[in-house]
Amino acid sequence: MVSMIGGMAAAQESGVSDERFSRLAKGINLAGWFWYAPETDDGVRNRFHDADFQLMHDLGFTFVRVPIDLDFVLDETSDNLLDAEKLALLDEGIQRLLDHDLAIIIDLHSTSLADSDASNYSGALEDPEFVDVFVEFWQAFATHLKQYDPEWVFFGPMNEPVFEADPSAWLPIQERLLTAIREVAPDHTLIATGAMWSSRETLLDMTPLADPNIIYDFHFYEPFVFTHQGATWTWDAVASMRDIPYPSSPEAVQDAVDTLRNPEAKAAVLDYGEQRWDAAKVEAEIGRVAAWADEHNVRIISTEFGTYRPYAPYADRAAWIHDTRTAYEKFGIGWAMWEYDESFSVVLQSGSRPIVDKTIAEALGLNVE
Repeated sequence: MVSMIGGMAAAQESGVSDERFSRLAKGINLAGWFWYAPETDDGVRNRFHDADFQLMHDLGFTFVRVPIDLDFVLDETSDNLLDAEKLALLDEGIQRLLDHDLAIIIDLHSTSLADSDASNYSGALEDPEFVDVFVEFWQAFATHLKQYDPEWVFFGPMNEPVFEADPSAWLPIQERLLTAIREVAPDHTLIATGAMWSSRETLLDMTPLADPNIIYDFHFYEPFVFTHQGATWTWDAVASMRDIPYPSSPEAVQDAVDTLRNPEAKAAVLDYGEQRWDAAKVEAEIGRVAAWADEHNVRIISTEFGTYRPYAPYADRAAWIHDTRTAYEKFGIGWAMWEYDESFSVVLQSGSRPIVDKTIAEALGLNVE
């Protein structure tokens, strides 16, 4: 079989129609459902309620990205590598979303939460033997998922591949993976991305693949010292940061710098001030990706952006979200915020009743009464 995936794609027409792509206009990630999943089946079923899905629809979200840990659906003792019981739970969730007119990106978010950490969810793919298993798994998974309407369900085979030692090593793996999926799911749109946590730079270094039915994805959490201030699962210096402002200037960051004791953190925040991050700089950085997409005539999306809620100044957090969302929409880039109701959220949960953070919802351009 001749691969539809490989080869150069410059100047080709995108195979993703305007109507299909429009369903990926405004999205939200649903963490803690099939990724960091509840321990019981009932817990999975009740992680989100119909009121949540109706709220997502009413706010104006057009799609959800559904992160999944490989271990949730993988059963290496099964002939097709799929855990039938867990797959049934996933099917229930997919149908509930579709019943609320929400399109879906199926996002294989981590190769194994048990054997990885929050800084590298793709690490197992650096083992060639595991790549064989992963490709076989995805071919079986796509065979199951192709029952869903390709106008509404999209496949994201790997979230944030890292490959820090050699980012280019991800590209042949991705090509092999997408080819295997395409063999069994000829009509579904696939999501491709660069290495180094789906960075802009690695995407800009990519040559688009020959398959026209692909959307290219990048994640945007910059400036990182602002969006991840106080986060304990990433760079150690960031964990000590508090009240880092946005926009940035040398004058604006000085109070925050004065409170820091970590020399590396101080240097990073001073540098952030010198970089003068504001709406224009956010737009310029996102515009680089838009220019790449225009050059190659491909569709692009950003399936993650957001700010860690606990330590960012509230109004500044809203301003950064607004500026980033506005830049995406200026360039016709679909987006998905990370995430719905946890530490980067747009919604606060009160029992089973979701309460919208109206300031953040307004920053996202959503329907707020």
